[in-house]
Amino acid sequence: MNKKITSYLSLCILSALHGSVVASEEGADQIVSEKQMETIEIKGIRGSLVKALNTKRFSDSVIDSISAEDIGDFPDKNIGDALQRIPGVTVSRSYGEVDGVTIRGTAPQHSMLLLNGQNVASVGWFDNDPFRRSFNFEMVSAEQVAGLDVYKSVESHNNEGALGGTIDLKTRKPFDLEANTFFGSVENSYSETADEWSPSYSGLYSFKNENENFGVLIAHSSEEQSVVRESLSTFGNSGVWNFPGVMVQDSNGEFPVVPLGFASIIFDEKRKRESSQLTFQYQVNDNFDVALDYNRFALKNTHTNTALFGFLHHNAVIDADTMRVNNNGVTTGGTVSAVSQDSGLVPLFNNTLLRKPEMISDVINLTLNYESDDWSIQGVIGQSEAESRGLQSSTWWGNQTDKSTTGFKFDVDGPLELIPTDPDMLTDHSQQSLYQEFSYLNNVRDNDINYYQIDGSYNLEKGIFTTVEAGIKLQEQYFGASQHYFDDGLLAQGMVDGLTMADFNGGVVTGLHGKEGRAGTLSSFAVINEGLWDYAKQHKGELQIRNQFSIDEEITSAYIKGNFSGEYFRGNVGLRVVETKVESNGTSDGTPQREALKGEKTYTNYLPSVNIAADVSDDVLFRFAAGSTVSRPDYAQMQMLTTIQIHQGLAQVGSPDIEPYKSDQYDLGLEWYFNESSLISSTLFKKNISDYIEQTTATEQLEGCGTCSVTRYRNAGTAKVSGIELQYQQNFENGFGLQANYTYTDSELVRANGELAPMEGVSENSFNLAGYYENDMFSARIAYNARDEFEQSYNGITGMADSFSQVDASIVWHAMNNLDISIEAVNLFNEARVIQLPEHGITHAVDEFGARYFVGASVKF
Repeated sequence: MNKKITSYLSLCILSALHGSVVASEEGADQIVSEKQMETIEIKGIRGSLVKALNTKRFSDSVIDSISAEDIGDFPDKNIGDALQRIPGVTVSRSYGEVDGVTIRGTAPQHSMLLLNGQNVASVGWFDNDPFRRSFNFEMVSAEQVAGLDVYKSVESHNNEGALGGTIDLKTRKPFDLEANTFFGSVENSYSETADEWSPSYSGLYSFKNENENFGVLIAHSSEEQSVVRESLSTFGNSGVWNFPGVMVQDSNGEFPVVPLGFASIIFDEKRKRESSQLTFQYQVNDNFDVALDYNRFALKNTHTNTALFGFLHHNAVIDADTMRVNNNGVTTGGTVSAVSQDSGLVPLFNNTLLRKPEMISDVINLTLNYESDDWSIQGVIGQSEAESRGLQSSTWWGNQTDKSTTGFKFDVDGPLELIPTDPDMLTDHSQQSLYQEFSYLNNVRDNDINYYQIDGSYNLEKGIFTTVEAGIKLQEQYFGASQHYFDDGLLAQGMVDGLTMADFNGGVVTGLHGKEGRAGTLSSFAVINEGLWDYAKQHKGELQIRNQFSIDEEITSAYIKGNFSGEYFRGNVGLRVVETKVESNGTSDGTPQREALKGEKTYTNYLPSVNIAADVSDDVLFRFAAGSTVSRPDYAQMQMLTTIQIHQGLAQVGSPDIEPYKSDQYDLGLEWYFNESSLISSTLFKKNISDYIEQTTATEQLEGCGTCSVTRYRNAGTAKVSGIELQYQQNFENGFGLQANYTYTDSELVRANGELAPMEGVSENSFNLAGYYENDMFSARIAYNARDEFEQSYNGITGMADSFSQVDASIVWHAMNNLDISIEAVNLFNEARVIQLPEHGITHAVDEFGARYFVGASVKF
C-alpha cells in the first residue's frame, strides 16, 4: 500500500492557492451551520459550559461536549481527566495520568478517537501490553484542544469502529479568532511522590489579513513532568506450584496453595510531552474555501522501574511452622529462606528495568470545501503516521556471595508486607551482583493511515426531508511491530567484569508506600542510575529481530444520510456500508529467518442508523436513537503465528480470520433545558454485542499436527450492556454553579464455555460532582469523581479493583485584563488504586500516584 501522499497534498495545495491571496478582494463569509445555534457571548467557566450545552441541545444525535470557551480554558490538565466528567465515561490510569477511556461499558480499544473528524495513528510503548487500537491519551496536550464531542449514538457519516463511543477532538482555526491573537503560558508542576517541580510552557499566534480571507495559526506546547508510581503486588495466581522449573515447597516437602511471588516497586519517570499545530485557511471566494492542518504529538517518558522481587520458586523454601492459611485455603504469610548456596538463584533480588520510549504522531490534512445555494461538496486527503521506539534493558541483581541474606517474610492479608532477612543488604549496592538477566533491546512499532474522502450534501426539501448527504472514503492502514535485540553475550560479559550495583550507584529510595503500606511493607532499597545504558551500548551484540509481524488494512466505506425536520421534530436516518480487507504477515516464530506466514480476510458490514429529537415543549427534548456499529479486532488478535508441539498434540495459531465485534445499540432520552446554562436529563442505553473475540482452545484438524488441541482467537462470545445516565447542570446567577451526573451500567459477558462474567473495566455505578464560582476577579472549581469496584487485569491476573474516588481543584485570578494566575491540584488526597483477589482472600496490588500541583500564568492579546 502507498504510505506517502505528500506529493498529492502538494499538488492540491498549489492548485487551490494558484491566485494571489493579497489580490483577492472578496470577503470571507462565515459558513453558517444548517442547524442554527444560539449565539454564545458568555466567558469563563460558565461560557464553556453553556457552549457545550448548546452543542448537545442542537445536535440530532446523542452527544456530550466539552468546550474551552477561550484559549487556555480547557477545564482539566489532561484530555482523559476531562472525559471522565461526562456521563457514561470512566477512565484507566496506569501511571497517574489517564491513558484510556471506557464509554458505556466497553473497553478502551472499542472506542475511537478522531482529530477534526479523522482517525489518528497511535502506538503504545509498554512492551507487555497487547497491540491494541486504543489511543494513548497521554500523547495529547489539553492546551492544543478547543473542545471535544463524544458521540454515543451512531450516525452514518461518522467513521465506523467504535462500540462505546467516538471522541472527536477539535483544534482551533485562524478564522475563528481575532486577527493577531497571541496566547502564552508558563507553568510549574509539583509531584508529591517524586518531590520535584517540572516546567511547562505553551504559545499560540493566529493571523488573518484585512479581508479576512486568509489566516495562519501556529501553536506549540511543551510539558515536563516527574511521574512516580509506588506499587505493591503479588505475581502468579494462588495455586499449587509443582511443575518442572516452577516448584514451591514448604519445609515439610508439601506444596502449599500460595502466590508465586511478591514485589515492592518504584516506577520513576521523566516525561516530556510536546504538541505542535500549523493551520492555514483560505477563502478563495464566497463559495470555495481551503484548509490545511498539520498536528504533531510527541511523548518521551524515560524511566526506571525498580522491583524488589521475592520469588518462592527461586532456590526458596517456606518454613512450614510459620505459614498462615486463610479461610480460602491460601497461604497468606510465612518465612522464606534460601535452600542452597550453590544455586544460581536467590529468593529476594533486585530487578531493574530501564526504558527510553519515544513516541511521535503526525497528522496532515487538506480540506477543500465548495458550497452553493442548493448543494455542497467537500474533499479531504490526509495522512497520519505514528512511531514508537523504546530502548529497554532489564537486569537482575542479588547477593551471590551469601545467599542466607536473601530470605524474607511475607504477608498478603492486606497490602503486601515484605520483610527482608537482612535489610542492610538491600541498601548496600556492593553486595548485589549481576546475574541471570541482562537484556538490551529496542521495541519498534509503526502505525500509518492514509485517507481519501469526498462528501456531498443537497438541499432536498421533499416532504419532511430537508437535505440528503452522501460520501465515500478510502483508508489504507498499516501496523507493524518487532523487537530488536542486541544482548547476545551481554550477561556473560557483565558477570566476567564482576558488575555490581555499585558500578551504577543511583542512591537509595526510602519512605515508599506511605498511603497504603503497613508496618512490614518494604519501603527502602538501592537503585541504579542510567550509566547502565553506556555499558550496554559499549558491549552490545549483533542484531537479532524477534516477534516481528505486520497488518495491512484497506477500508472502503460509503454512506447515505437523510436529514429531516418538522414543526416539533428533527433527526436523520442513514446507512453506512464498509468493506475491510486485511492482510497479516509474519513468521512461524516471529524471526525473519523462519517460515513466512500470510493470512487474508475480507468482510463487509451494513450499518443502519436513525436519530430523532422531538420537542415535547419549548424547553423539553425527547431523543431516540438506534444503530449498528462494529469494532475491528485488535492487531494482536490478527497476528500470524503457528507454534506446534506435535508430540503433545498442542498448537497455537494466529491469523486475521476473525470477524469484527458487532453491536446493535439503542438510546432513549429526555432533556429539560430550564435556562441557557442549565439542564436536567435522563438517558437509557442498551448494547447487544455479538462476535465477541476470545482466545479459546478446541480440537481441530491442523496441517503439520493432525488432530490437535488448537488455541486461537475466535468469535466465541456475546455481551450485553445496558444502563441509565442522569445529568444535572445549573448556573445559579450569583456566580455559583453546579454539575452532577450519575451512570448505572449493567454488563454481562457470555464466554464461549457459557460462563457469565462482568465486562472488564466496567463499574456498575459512577458519578461526578463539580461546583464552581466565578466573578470578574476570580474563578474557582472543585470536582469529585467516583466509581465503584470493577474487574481489572494486573500483572496477568484478573482481580477486582476497589472503588476509587478523586478530588481535583483549581482557582484562577484574573490579575489584569490580559493576565491570569492559576493554581490547580489533581488527586488532592492521593487516592490509591487497590486490587483484590476475592476468591483467594488476598490483596493483589496497590498503586500510589500521589497528588500533583500546578502553578501557572498566562497572557492573551
